[in-house]
This record gives sequence, structure tokens and C-alpha cells, in this order.
Amino acid sequence: MAYKLSTTVLKAFQILEYVGANQPVQPSSIVKDLELNRTNVHRLLATLAEIGYVVKTSEGFSLTFKLLKLGRTIPLSKDLRNTAKPYMIDLINRVGENVYLCVRVEDMVFAIDDVKSSHRLTLNPDISYSFPIHSCASGKLFLSELSPSERLKYIETLQLEELGRNTITDKLKLHRQAEESKKAGYATDLFEFSDDILSIAAPIYNYEKKIIATIAISGPGTRLSEADMTAHIPELLAAARELSRCFGSGKSS
Repeated sequence: MAYKLSTTVLKAFQILEYVGANQPVQPSSIVKDLELNRTNVHRLLATLAEIGYVVKTSEGFSLTFKLLKLGRTIPLSKDLRNTAKPYMIDLINRVGENVYLCVRVEDMVFAIDDVKSSHRLTLNPDISYSFPIHSCASGKLFLSELSPSERLKYIETLQLEELGRNTITDKLKLHRQAEESKKAGYATDLFEFSDDILSIAAPIYNYEKKIIATIAISGPGTRLSEADMTAHIPELLAAARELSRCFGSGKSS
């Protein structure tokens, strides 16, 4: 039996996706860009705020981590996290820095699980992280899986916002670094997402030799140098290689 689609639900998810791509946003921007009724937009935003999916600040509406929590219930996400956890714990015991398990959702990279360092000086222990695909080590790896022509075409659609002092804002440079990451088997983020963070990431493959996630090491630049992070590459690659085998890939990272 075919049911008529709920236009209210469709509009609510349109708004959520728009807020996620442009946050923080003002209701007037939503009305204009989505061509929705002003009253409906305000009513839906109020509803989404009441149930905890968006939050209103002086700058506009933004998504909350409740959506990320909901995403963590996806079966693949659960399987990834349950399988990866022991390897993440082993890796942090070896390197002593934060370890993240990351996946790609459209133009963003999300950390769906983490193991935090016990260092006094560390990254915020209570925050879940999301990163624009152009601004992080894991993003370069996800981009590396595209063919050169597909990658160039896709990168052309991105807005390369400057987030850290070394954020890649040149589209051809991003293309080249993704290609270099493919050859190297890992990628780096040297103050690209933030002036405070250094990261390295390696890909986790499935039985189809497709990247399903990345495992990453991150730490504060106030304590770590590029050489410190580079020294952790062998342990990172070993963990990624073992996780790839867990998902049916014999591919070396």
C-alpha cells in the first residue's frame, strides 16, 4: 500500500540538512534558500530545538550532538566500533595520544568513537568531533579513493573554508595531497582543521577493498611536533592493517 508522504517530515529534514551544511544559520536564510513558509520554518525550528536536535545561539541555529548519538546506533557503526575498540585501546597504549574511529558522511568526516589520552594537556575529553572533508587527515583518505577525474570534479563542489593556519584552500593542492595519501597509505593534518591540533590517519578497508572508516591519532600541537606524530605512523598502519583484515580485506594500509 502506497502512503502519501508527510510534507512536514520532509521539510523538517530539509531544514536539518540545511542547518548541518551551513551552521550557524538564521531562519531568514532557511526561508530564502529553501523557499519555505516563514511561519513553518520558525515552528519546525522550535520543535527541533525542543526535542534537542538543534540549538539556538546569538549567531543562529546549529545542530546538536544528539544527531551524532543517533547515528551511532546504525548497525554498521556499531559493528565498526565494537570491532575497532580493542585495537584503538592497544594503539593508545602504544602511542599515548587520542585515537579516533572516523567515517565519511557526504562532505563531512565524523568521529564515531574515540579513546582519550590521559595526558594532563590533551584535546577536550567531552567533545565528539566532526570535520569538513578538506580539513582533516581522514578526509584526504576518503578523497583518495576517488579516481583522479572524479576527485577533481568533486573537489570543485566544495567550499574550502579556512579553519586553521594550514588549511588547504587550493583545490588542486587538495587533489594532489589526496593522491599522495593514496600512495603513502596514510594522511596527515598539520594544523589544518585547527591551529591547536596535529593528526595522522590510516584507512580501514573492507572485503571489496573500499575504505569504510579511518583510524586516526590526534594530539595538541602545544605538546607535539610533526616529528612526534610521524614516529607513530608504524603503529597506526599496523592497527589499520589488522582492522582491515577483520573486515575481510588482506590489503596492507
